[in-house]
Amino acid sequence: MRRAYSGGPSVPYATQKTIAAWRREIVQARIKLANGGLTHPAVRELWTIVDCREACLKLSGADFEAQMELVDREIEDALRPRRRTG
Repeated sequence: MRRAYSGGPSVPYATQKTIAAWRREIVQARIKLANGGLTHPAVRELWTIVDCREACLKLSGADFEAQMELVDREIEDALRPRRRTG
């Protein structure tokens, strides 16, 4: 019987840079979901991204609750109106 996957464990190795990239993907996907007007396949794809990246964060050994708090802050920052200077 052939195996579909013959590599080692599939737990993601995560540097701080990788964790930040995963958070960014979650933020971008959630903002797109919040804006609405998406097709059902697009919504399903975005939720898949969110679910997968959250799973990666959990498996990475990072403090999941702290990472999700950072996601919330990044969403708030992205949605906050920018003040014009000058």
